[in-house]
Amino acid sequence: MEYLMATFISLLALAGIILVLFYIKNTRTEKNYKKIKNEISRILNININNPSDDFLVHQIGNALKTIKERYDSEKNRRKNIYTILDNLSEGVMFASIYNGEVIKIDFANIVAKKIFTVDDYIGRSMAEIVDNHSLIDMVLKSFKKKIDVEEEILFYSPEKRFYHCQVRQTQIDEKYRIIILNNITKEKDLVNLRKEFLTTMSHELRTPLAVINGYIETIMMDETLSDDVRKPLMIIEDETARLTRLVKDLLDIGRMEKSINESFNMDTVNLSALTKKAYDFFKMLSDEMGIELISEIEDNIKITGNDDRILQAIYNLIDNAIKFTAMRNSEEKTVWIRLYKDSENKNEVILEIEDTGIGIPSKELQKIFDMFYRVDKSRTRQISGFGLGLYIVKLILDNHKARLFLESEENNGTLFRINFKGGIDDASV
Repeated sequence: MEYLMATFISLLALAGIILVLFYIKNTRTEKNYKKIKNEISRILNININNPSDDFLVHQIGNALKTIKERYDSEKNRRKNIYTILDNLSEGVMFASIYNGEVIKIDFANIVAKKIFTVDDYIGRSMAEIVDNHSLIDMVLKSFKKKIDVEEEILFYSPEKRFYHCQVRQTQIDEKYRIIILNNITKEKDLVNLRKEFLTTMSHELRTPLAVINGYIETIMMDETLSDDVRKPLMIIEDETARLTRLVKDLLDIGRMEKSINESFNMDTVNLSALTKKAYDFFKMLSDEMGIELISEIEDNIKITGNDDRILQAIYNLIDNAIKFTAMRNSEEKTVWIRLYKDSENKNEVILEIEDTGIGIPSKELQKIFDMFYRVDKSRTRQISGFGLGLYIVKLILDNHKARLFLESEENNGTLFRINFKGGIDDASV
């Protein structure tokens, strides 16, 4: 009996498969419905004139109708997904790996196909359809290390473009990856245009500013000048000096941005000595402003770097800490300078500059290192500056492969933490 039942179920499943195909090809007219009933009765050897058998055929028909509806729904869903993907501004690809080294593209939207060297990509390896080894290496790295990978890649074919590329793992299977390509060519062109403009402008401004400053100094040497004349001349002198500092900072930025991609003059730097030098420089100023400057600096910590640039970064951070702590209306006005070796990673050196100042609103934290960006101009209008200090600090630290962390809360102070790699022992110097 069980054997007969299993046989019947198998036949029923087979009939279902056949009839799905048959049902899809036919419309839902009465005539076609009778054809379906006759076909079911023939395959299952059922007498449709028998009420119980006819009921069974009717149930199978309803089941087939449900399957057809689900099929149509899934077909429309997939069509909608492909339509959405094809209308994205980013390129999207679905990649899989075979034998641990051959990558194939199973799907690509319209934008992604723009980087292909052939039209028919189905079944071909990625190396055959994409003329860019960097992207292929990214995908292989993601498969082998089982990680997400993110980089900027320059494509030369079919035309020169910059892409921000992401290779993401999927929840489907570890053999698959999603590749996302965001065209950033316009952004790159704008950045290069900005750099070129700032560099040219800075060079052009330097000479006339020096001439103006020279004439002002000469005029100011005249002791017969009245106070009414001397006062506006002093304002001109101050503003000229301010513009000169801006030009100097812009030229520094241009040199540092260039040095990120080229050689940078590095040597053994006694970071302890540099930090103590910065502390001594600001100690008198902080005392005059009623701010307690606390030094917690371990001795003889050395790293590889450029001492002038590192000192410039430390100066900028301490200067900001003192200025914004002075603005805080509270009894506690303290700035800490800490330098120590990481207790967990002895090959890493940590420099911290913490203050009890006015802090940074959370909405501003992501923009704080942008060029010319200043936090809430209404709060800082009495503080001079162009919004270049932290941008310069970030450039210097990028040149040193150092990591910069920022913790801040409005009206509750700010902490800058710098992690320098590769602390040098005396024995190795």
